[in-house]
Amino acid sequence: MGPTFPGVPVNPDSTNNNAVGALRTTLVSSDRTHYQVGDEPMFEVTVENVGSTPLRIPFSPHLADLQPKDPAQKFAYSELQLVLWIAGTEGGSNTGGGVTLYGADNHADSMLTLNLGEWVRIIGKGKFAFHPAHEAGDGPVHPDAINRVYAQVILYRSETLLTATATATVRQELCLRETYGRAFPIALTGAAQ
Repeated sequence: MGPTFPGVPVNPDSTNNNAVGALRTTLVSSDRTHYQVGDEPMFEVTVENVGSTPLRIPFSPHLADLQPKDPAQKFAYSELQLVLWIAGTEGGSNTGGGVTLYGADNHADSMLTLNLGEWVRIIGKGKFAFHPAHEAGDGPVHPDAINRVYAQVILYRSETLLTATATATVRQELCLRETYGRAFPIALTGAAQ
């Protein structure tokens, strides 16, 4: 398991023997250090394979590119969610927004294989939101208590069926052994919504 940092949790599944791979997610930069609730930070994250086996990850921002020509046909794909977590003296919450990438093995240009030690850089835009104070346990109760942000990835295998009037998706989270790089210091101000 990689290094841990004060206030940055270690994934509880990081020692799971059923994991499909191991990744280290590091927030490399953010466009500034002072934000208000509702701001949309630009960020850069590296996702590195720190496991012993190659890991295929999706790398396309457009799910529509993976849809079959026949709109009534269901289709399978991989989904990687890169989420910004805000944290502080009173806990943390995944309310920093993030980026979702998609891919499928039958669309070769939408998947990327990371071998041991290889990494990918993802640049995206988040949005700092805040849970209402009455939702105890969902994170800090006031934005002024926030003093850092970090990134986390979640990998899914999904299958979607689209019809003229509805959408149905089945999603299975894949177990990753995940470690986190450094937390980025920030100040977040603004009224809790």
